[in-house]
Amino acid sequence: MRIHAVPQFQGALVESRARLPSGCRALAGLAGRVLGAEVTEVPVGTGTSPTVGGIANHEVLLAHQDAQRTALSEVDEPVLTIGGDCSVDLVPVRRLGDDVTVLWFDAHADLNTPESSPSGAFHGMVLRSAMGEREVVLVGTRSIDDGERPLIGEGKRVALVECGDLAPRNRQVYLHIDLDVLSPNEFSGMTYPEPDGVAIDALVRQVRQLSPEWTVVGAAITECVTADEAELAKLIPLLEAVGEVLTYGDR
Repeated sequence: MRIHAVPQFQGALVESRARLPSGCRALAGLAGRVLGAEVTEVPVGTGTSPTVGGIANHEVLLAHQDAQRTALSEVDEPVLTIGGDCSVDLVPVRRLGDDVTVLWFDAHADLNTPESSPSGAFHGMVLRSAMGEREVVLVGTRSIDDGERPLIGEGKRVALVECGDLAPRNRQVYLHIDLDVLSPNEFSGMTYPEPDGVAIDALVRQVRQLSPEWTVVGAAITECVTADEAELAKLIPLLEAVGEVLTYGDR
């Protein structure tokens, strides 16, 4: 496996977005040391651009997507993408076939469209943009906008489950972890904290349970806004678990 750091902030509009690049680099560095994996930083810009079609920083985000596609173009092994805001997961998910289930561990559904988004921030639209025809399972999601609800529920395109209740149909899965799925009482370095999140040890157990029954073909950990070593150290068990399931999928 290898690690791609994508220190992008332009998909978010909240004040804490300014700390996303430093948080990304710090978390990616820690992941590289914990997992003994090569870290490649995908080059992204530091500027912004106008809102186009309801998407803030549209031109900049398109350029970043091109950079990610280039970085992934000759990679055959599983990749752990470290963000940056969670719209860095658009390109890694889109490169997969529809027979890969996306497990979206996130406090937010990220299923808005430019028309339904209350902010124009693309990190709240990324899953809607990436999902295609594949199975999508939201895990630990507890903040859902009105425009997102028609897609979610029994008989709908997106399933919503509690942590511990996973049962994806497909044997290949992509694992997205936005750190705001966690309880802010346990980890404070997330962009958009929401109350009533899951405990770190519960998330670690859930990740480890994916193997060997399911094959994890790629993963991402996003929305880290802290470079504090003590705070980041709380995530070491999570990094170890994600590394284990990705390595298993590489066999």
